Amino acid sequence: MAATTSASTPATVPAATPATVPGAGGAAPRPDGRDHLTTDGGARQGGADLWCTYAAVRTLNWLGGAPARPAATAESLLSRQNRDGGFAWQKGLPSDVWATYYSTQALLDLGRGIPHREALLAWVTGIQHRSGGFAMTAGQEPDIWATYYATRVLAEVLRAAVPRAEALAEWLTATQRADGGLGWYPGAGESDVRACYYGATAWRAAFGSRAPGWRTGALVGWLNARQTAAGGFVFDEGSTATCLWATFRAVRALDALGARPAREQDCLAWIDGRQGPGAAFTRWEGYPDADVWASFSAVGALQTLGREPRDRAAVLEFLGRCELPEGGFSYREGSAAGDSLATAALLLTGAAGRPDAVPDEERRDDRRRDDEHRDARRPPGPGADGLARWLRAAHLPYEGGVMYMPGRGAEIRCTLWAVSALAFAGLPGLDAGRLTGWLRRLQNSDGGFGYWHGRASDMVSTVSALEILHQLGRPPEVLDTDALRAFLDSCAADGGDGDEGGSGTEGDGTAGHRYTPGSPVTCAATAQAARALHLLGDPVAARAAAGRLQRYASRIGGYASAPRGVPDLASTYQAVRTRQVLGLPVDGAELRRFTAKLRGPAGHYSWSPLTREAAGPLADALGTLLDRAERLPPLNL
Repeated sequence: MAATTSASTPATVPAATPATVPGAGGAAPRPDGRDHLTTDGGARQGGADLWCTYAAVRTLNWLGGAPARPAATAESLLSRQNRDGGFAWQKGLPSDVWATYYSTQALLDLGRGIPHREALLAWVTGIQHRSGGFAMTAGQEPDIWATYYATRVLAEVLRAAVPRAEALAEWLTATQRADGGLGWYPGAGESDVRACYYGATAWRAAFGSRAPGWRTGALVGWLNARQTAAGGFVFDEGSTATCLWATFRAVRALDALGARPAREQDCLAWIDGRQGPGAAFTRWEGYPDADVWASFSAVGALQTLGREPRDRAAVLEFLGRCELPEGGFSYREGSAAGDSLATAALLLTGAAGRPDAVPDEERRDDRRRDDEHRDARRPPGPGADGLARWLRAAHLPYEGGVMYMPGRGAEIRCTLWAVSALAFAGLPGLDAGRLTGWLRRLQNSDGGFGYWHGRASDMVSTVSALEILHQLGRPPEVLDTDALRAFLDSCAADGGDGDEGGSGTEGDGTAGHRYTPGSPVTCAATAQAARALHLLGDPVAARAAAGRLQRYASRIGGYASAPRGVPDLASTYQAVRTRQVLGLPVDGAELRRFTAKLRGPAGHYSWSPLTREAAGPLADALGTLLDRAERLPPLNL
């Protein structure tokens, strides 16, 4: 999904633009928001998705094909490069190594060079942690996802040696757990096939044929134990859903270790079974919709095992239909490629119309998760019930949380938006038991939460976990609250001068909270920390944190990310919601004066008063709610 925050502001965006908003750009939509509706019953933000674009370009390259509009796709990728040399999830957002690997590898597959290589090299080496592992962004803790991306960028894109190689070798070696598998970071509580793939591939990228420090036989044995009777693989010891993503990662991990699946022919047969006649691949057995990621996983696994797809032409044709006219790709045909954030946004604003008249028995059916993927395919009405069906369908039985797009992994911010939108609309919600169990597994050893399973902790994800539980009526104590409080405290800055004031600018003694322990203090992170402390039952600390928000208040209304900065929509939403939650006064007239500066003539909202450009359904949701809602729902970006 989206990029994470960075200490530097990219040259391509005003400082007020929120740092973690997927789909932050967007063409001018219709006033009623219906041009965002998709034929699958949801809504989309518009524009190419980076992960889809990488997966499609990579798969086309493997199959000897190419995009129909390679120059437009390359320009879409190049637009994501920032002045620091790294790439962002979307133009204007800060650099992260996830987006950097996907962008640079796709550019190489398109036969394009990588600009500003020296700056890119400096940026990637700068995110290496003192332990030897790599972080997604500067100031964050290392994880095996980020370490994989960084080593591949260094070794395969830049053809550069990985710095501090011995420290990296020790860090990777320490990810092996007693059961033989690899965890997301040293000391992680569980092993995962994806972590095994990222670790084994990172080792091969950094060290070539050098023997790894793991107990390799135990690692190969743990991986092969994840093969099911059906022939494919699952992610971990607790998973029951055999899927193509897990199978691809397992096959590639074994290959990096010089091994093969224990039952190779069964594996091949299971992969073949995911492709229907004249069709592309689907991720799970019984799931009806083909997507880019499933095709990427299937082709990658088959070619690693020395095979090609049974119907290569069908895969190429499908990928061609996923290409967008402006360049880049979506996960399926663009008209049917809904995403959970845009769908939740339209439900929150009521832009798609009033709830349809649906019989009570059909509403009950919508709550049965075995029927969810069928409900998502049924053409719904344009109103709220159709959007709600889509959101419940994105909580597939195979994932604990809500997916950004069906078929990929569950993500915490998407889950929060879905839970909040359904509750705000007064419609049946999601399976609280499954969500609670998923959140328990998602909590990292430092007490915080990351965007998805295995990602390092950040403030946005951590407060989102607490706010999901609160809306589900579950106490925070279902989590390790002592560890969670410790993570919040690690993100706190006391100002360095013995008071709460400091001199009022980032990095010069300002008290408050940070997005991660190593990043700058911001308005949004401080507001989110105050709400997290409130939910943990510490009103004194919550009020102290909220009291620091006043320094971010702007003379022209709203709140800025940094003191004396330009106010922006995302920071303002966070600050106002925090004041509401804590019972602090909000000047409604002043707030409406600020939102009027963001609202364009068609009624759509920009992220900053500097642009006045319609920024898409997420900005519309936050702006509309600030203008109209007496009580703001929890929505974090």
